Amino acid sequence: MKRILVGMFLQMVYTVFCLAESNIGVLQASHTGYSGADDVYQLWGWNILRYYYYLYRHLFVDYPWVVRVAYGVILVSCLGFAVIFCIMGVHVYLRRRNAKRKAWIKDRYFDKLKAIVHEEVENLSTEEISRRMEYKPRKWKTWEMRLWSEVLVELSLYTNVQNPNLTNIQRVMKLIGFTDYVERQLILGKRKDKVALMQAVRLTNMQLPDSIVASLVNDKDIRLRKATRLYYMCTNKEEPYMFLEESSIQNTAFSIWDKMELHEIFRKIREGGRPVPLFVPLLQKTEATSKVVFFMHEIAYWGTDQEVKYLFSYFDSPNFLCRNAAFACMGIRRFDEAEEVMLGLFYKQTEILRRSILNALLAIGSGIRVHFFADVYENSVSNYTKRTALRCLWLYNDEGRNVFLRLKVKASSENQILFEHVENPIINNESL
Repeated sequence: MKRILVGMFLQMVYTVFCLAESNIGVLQASHTGYSGADDVYQLWGWNILRYYYYLYRHLFVDYPWVVRVAYGVILVSCLGFAVIFCIMGVHVYLRRRNAKRKAWIKDRYFDKLKAIVHEEVENLSTEEISRRMEYKPRKWKTWEMRLWSEVLVELSLYTNVQNPNLTNIQRVMKLIGFTDYVERQLILGKRKDKVALMQAVRLTNMQLPDSIVASLVNDKDIRLRKATRLYYMCTNKEEPYMFLEESSIQNTAFSIWDKMELHEIFRKIREGGRPVPLFVPLLQKTEATSKVVFFMHEIAYWGTDQEVKYLFSYFDSPNFLCRNAAFACMGIRRFDEAEEVMLGLFYKQTEILRRSILNALLAIGSGIRVHFFADVYENSVSNYTKRTALRCLWLYNDEGRNVFLRLKVKASSENQILFEHVENPIINNESL
């Protein structure tokens, strides 16, 4: 591809110069007066631009304006292509340089850092860490520090959440100068760099001074503000969920990425032995349906049993999205106390909600709903619901599979396709 682009560029340049050479003699003879030939110009400063302006004007002055415009477009395109080619070359060079340096850092230090992180002694001295890393003090450049941030984020994948050995990893960051780099960039750096750094800081369990965090939690840039508040939530022990309980949460939109980050943070907090936020008050003050559904799912994953029982109130919600999410949450949590409640409401639901209840009962797996699944198959008016009931029988337990096979023997030719769909592992999916 590069050879083709270079060939096109050279061909355009060659064409322009051939045309210029074939006409330059005539143009010099008849149009030397336009440039102020009696004047003397020295080729320095602004006169250089004037020289090329007159050269271009004399070279194409006898051509129609269409041809002159075409030549101008060709020249500008050649120059633009040259600039783009240079930019591409710089990007390729930087990408290769960064990849080479990152590979060097990982080969030299990564395994040693993993050993330090998992060391039983949580407060190794800086000298001991330097000795184990075989680290020679040096001043890393800014672009090298960005590579270090990627390496440290990757190192966090091997960090024990319940005992991440923060003291040792903090001293590693201090030793290589990463701590000073982050603090300097968060104060003086560009806003987009601050957002990326805050995410890296949170993922690497790095400790920031309270003064820096306090200056960023209310920043006017919404992305930086969100990133800082997520970090605050992970590190603060006095009142970590203060910003979730603000009234402004009702007016803040949650993107899919925001929801993923919050879910990951709640997971790390729960695995670290710390309490997750109280989700019921968040549900009560949230109006946007998408955020209500999100917090309902978080209750299913991390909430208490009392909070899960609170979701029963959404079984009769006029908002069918919330109602559907409530049924799904019972399956996520495998909350067997909800079985009887959902069964009592089953025949009041739409077909979509009925399928959600069936999937929730399958996930709960109490083992006593085989006859209910069979009854739903025989009496449902929707083939999708019939297939969901058959899928529940097939996956429920051995008794359910036996009932499934008996129903298959008695099924009509029209319904045989439903059984084949369920038995085929490729298409046995509740979303189909």
